[in-house]
Amino acid sequence: MRIFSFILIICLFPLISIGQSEIEKRPRRADNFVRMRGLRVGMDITRPLQHLWTKGDRYGTELSFDIEIKPNLFAVLETGWEKMNIKNDYVFYKSSGSYTRIGVDYNFLEAEHKKDMDILYIGVRYGISLAGQEVPYFSLNDYWSDDSGHFPRRNYNAQWVEGLIGLKAEIFNNFFLGWTIRGKIKTYQKEVLMPSVYFDPGYGKAENKFNFDFTYSIFYNLPFKFR
Repeated sequence: MRIFSFILIICLFPLISIGQSEIEKRPRRADNFVRMRGLRVGMDITRPLQHLWTKGDRYGTELSFDIEIKPNLFAVLETGWEKMNIKNDYVFYKSSGSYTRIGVDYNFLEAEHKKDMDILYIGVRYGISLAGQEVPYFSLNDYWSDDSGHFPRRNYNAQWVEGLIGLKAEIFNNFFLGWTIRGKIKTYQKEVLMPSVYFDPGYGKAENKFNFDFTYSIFYNLPFKFR
């Protein structure tokens, strides 16, 4: 419960930066200016902390890049790396690999002026992971016999789609905080034999057809003109 409360607090924190002006209805944007110049680069600070709310020792890193291609529409690339270790008296399981997601975000928060870069958005992603897993040792004990051994590293991949809602709020000049809440649906899984795939980097537990996830990130906008 303490972890959930902490997560809820940090997810709500960027809303403070939007300020009192959000209480009043913002005027509609009358022109087609590109509100966010350049490229916004982000890093998800929850990826190294996943062991706090998931089974096993799961950690990783993720970077994101988004750019406004037309008013309120952003092209997004997210890429990262994750590792999952599960170790106990009976098994030592290791999985690691990279993943990439591409998609778009649509902002439906009205702009107050040309320098306003806060966005509240919905988005879609298509993700793919390339990974490998191994079992350095396992031990099976029953009434009749004891058995132990290992499985070498085998490579596999997976694909999925995501729907999400999120917020990016500017807290200082060109610096942002933001979060997303995501639902993930598996579309493809390459299996390996003995053992079956347990973990997909970027997706989560492989046997689930649907996974729920969230991110909390910091961003910096590189304000160059690309047109």
